[in-house]
Amino acid sequence: MWRSEVNGQSLHFRLVGVNNQNFIMEDEETGSWWQQVTGEAIQGPLKGERLEAMPYEILSFELWRAENPDGRVLSVEDNRLADYAAADWVEDLQASFAVPEQLIPDGELGPRDLVVGINIDGRAKAYPLGTLQKQTPISDTVGSTPVMVAVADDGKSVRAFDRRLDGRVLELYAVAGANPPAFFDATSGSRFDFRGVATSGPLEGRHLERIASITEFWFDWHEYNKDTSVYRGGSLPVR
Repeated sequence: MWRSEVNGQSLHFRLVGVNNQNFIMEDEETGSWWQQVTGEAIQGPLKGERLEAMPYEILSFELWRAENPDGRVLSVEDNRLADYAAADWVEDLQASFAVPEQLIPDGELGPRDLVVGINIDGRAKAYPLGTLQKQTPISDTVGSTPVMVAVADDGKSVRAFDRRLDGRVLELYAVAGANPPAFFDATSGSRFDFRGVATSGPLEGRHLERIASITEFWFDWHEYNKDTSVYRGGSLPVR
């Protein structure tokens, strides 16, 4: 997700094509073309400019509604249904476009395997979604930042957090049977919910800092993060 304002000018975007299997957007105001995954203008008067990244999450509606009971939903305009893509547009796109050989990275992951990508200060790491679904949460380090990556029971709603609080690195484990997921910190005895908020224990009321992540095809993540590492750790115990 990107802020649609550049140098004080509000831009309006539309999809115009695909580059390296990644969407290209054109702004109506200048005709510049922008790479979706990087937010960079790659052609036109604004070439070289970058859109400002905005925090976002991909969550199931059930989970989002539970956390935001007063939240509002952007509805479809009935008189413009023909302008919306069909629900299976992703499957149709994959069937129409094979991943070019030069974009397929070496390794055990398939090009369209889903990974959760994290990039902190230029250090990138990919967490295979299949692995994350089997051993949530994953406690790890990206660069010098201790992180926790977790997925909800729906297998798709993912969040990542910085595991540090007050200069101390927390040791977080899954609470068995909790839905949405909850985590127990062995260092303080506090319990955290899926929002990263401590709901009981000495740290009650405190919250972990969210870390931006993206769920992406492996080939696409690798194309724009050439030096990425891949998580291959073992499972963590459940309390």
